[in-house]
Amino acid sequence: MTPGGRRFGAGLKIVIGALLLVVAVWLGRDFGHHLPALEKWVASHGVWGFIVFVAAVVVCTSLFVPDTVFAVVAGVLFGVFWGTVVVVVGSLLTATVDFAVSRRFLQARVRRWLEANPRLATIERAVKREGLRFLFLLRLTPIHPVTVSYVLGATNTRYPTFLAACFGLIPGLFVEVYFGYVAKHVAKVSGKVSEHSTVHTALTVAGLLLCVAVLVYVTRLARRALAGYENAAPSATSEETRSC
Repeated sequence: MTPGGRRFGAGLKIVIGALLLVVAVWLGRDFGHHLPALEKWVASHGVWGFIVFVAAVVVCTSLFVPDTVFAVVAGVLFGVFWGTVVVVVGSLLTATVDFAVSRRFLQARVRRWLEANPRLATIERAVKREGLRFLFLLRLTPIHPVTVSYVLGATNTRYPTFLAACFGLIPGLFVEVYFGYVAKHVAKVSGKVSEHSTVHTALTVAGLLLCVAVLVYVTRLARRALAGYENAAPSATSEETRSC
């Protein structure tokens, strides 16, 4: 959970998103004409399409499949608004399931894991001192959300506090969904499936760049705050030891 690792995680997502747009342009000429049929197929399933997608998010991400995959796909299938809604619902349900499983069945194993990873153990100490504020900052960083949920399930974190902090996942999920939406838009334009003005396309891509810039800025602020907690952890531990 080092700062370098968090920077790598955020940078990797941006690189993947950029590659996705390049692939969308390349494949759009051949496969872009299939997108309208795919959209109609998804729409024909109505609410069941959302339910099945949410269930897939819960099951697969709990097994450490990256949630970025589902966020991007949601942007392609459902658009920005409904794609964000379905991914957020799936992520909140995933966090709840993982928290409950860790607390009821994996607590002893996760505790041993924490003892073997001092940096992860600092999460528990910081939660005791700062509570919701720390947890919300934690969710704003690109640390794997499933790992965080399992760790917090083994601590004394109260579920309402845990769930409230999970809303810190929304900015990152929104940007990932928007990546999928832009990829679909670019593929349609490249494949000449639908007519979009150059200005429309430019504004769509510019919106994505703006979202990424804001997310990077917010993530950097959260990372600095968390670094302060990590640096303060050793001194807090030594004070507790002296008081004993």
